[in-house]
Amino acid sequence: MPPKKNEPPPPAAAEPEETEEKFGVWEGEKDKNQLPHGKGKATYPNGDTFEGTIEHNQREKEGVYTWKHVEGAKCVAVYKGSYESNLKHGNGTMTYPDGGVYEGSWDHGLRQGQGTFKYPNGDSYVGSWSQGKKSGQGIYFSFAGSCWYSGVWKDGNFQEGEWLFKDRSKYIGAFRDGKPAPGEGVFVFPNGNRLKGQWVCSCAP
Repeated sequence: MPPKKNEPPPPAAAEPEETEEKFGVWEGEKDKNQLPHGKGKATYPNGDTFEGTIEHNQREKEGVYTWKHVEGAKCVAVYKGSYESNLKHGNGTMTYPDGGVYEGSWDHGLRQGQGTFKYPNGDSYVGSWSQGKKSGQGIYFSFAGSCWYSGVWKDGNFQEGEWLFKDRSKYIGAFRDGKPAPGEGVFVFPNGNRLKGQWVCSCAP
């Protein structure tokens, strides 16, 4: 279901933890001391696996990390992309246990920079991220096409911009908790007429 008119866009999925444990089994290249170093496949004691490059016992460069399937989860969590010092870093695609998918830039384990998040219900967000949350310029699309948000985000919340509806009407102004914030705003009707005034209600237009 898309978010109701009086509900803010939902947050993106939290990052599942990647194990710091030593490998249970390593199948791949080794250094002169017969320690894992280079390309190969690591199977961890908790059931997670990593296929890619290991350097000095850490995940580096390109690789695929697959989490052990959790009972009740919609799908298996998988990350495919770049690593640095055991953390997702650079460009990569993360599929979450609930079926959500993020594709874009990472910085030491967190969504950072430009990226697209597709929610399990079909909604999507395209834009900027900071510290793992929607932040900066971005657009949130409702899968049902009932509404979308376009503008400035901060700490995962929509702050300022346009709230557009299926009938082509829209509200332009500041937002709080996903709803128009008290203060000056503009409502644009489907025929293009504009109504400018002070928004005083906490309910949705």
